[in-house]
Amino acid sequence: MARLNSEDKEKILADFHTGAYTNRELAKRYGVSHVTIGKITKGLSPKHKEKVTTQISIIADLAEESYQEVTAINEVVTKATKHLVFFQNSALKNQKLANALLDGEEVDMFNLKAHADITLKNKQTVLGKDTDTSINIQNNNQNNQLSKIDINFLDEE
Repeated sequence: MARLNSEDKEKILADFHTGAYTNRELAKRYGVSHVTIGKITKGLSPKHKEKVTTQISIIADLAEESYQEVTAINEVVTKATKHLVFFQNSALKNQKLANALLDGEEVDMFNLKAHADITLKNKQTVLGKDTDTSINIQNNNQNNQLSKIDINFLDEE
């Protein structure tokens, strides 16, 4: 039996957290003993089991709908997810910048406040708490990348 590297352990944990596999099934899948799997997963509970069940339920419900309806639903979900991920990543980047400023010997309070304000606006946008924020993202159908982002809230003071 080969020794597991950190990537293998991450894959095992990812599969474990779906709640879809027993330790013996994971052991067979990864060519190790169930004892090894038990050591990796000791004290853990599958944290994504409910998400997997919910997604299976949604997919089963969509199987009863027409192709056009499923396509429309998938387009809306994809667009909303892109917006959510974009603003979550922006908020994270801004927070890292704000944290880096705090670690410096001289903190420029203007920049720190600017980063905090941007982070707050991003959080409000992601959570849907700021109805005045307008975000327009146009997708380029050929390469499916974001081609234009208009963030009106940056002009507010």
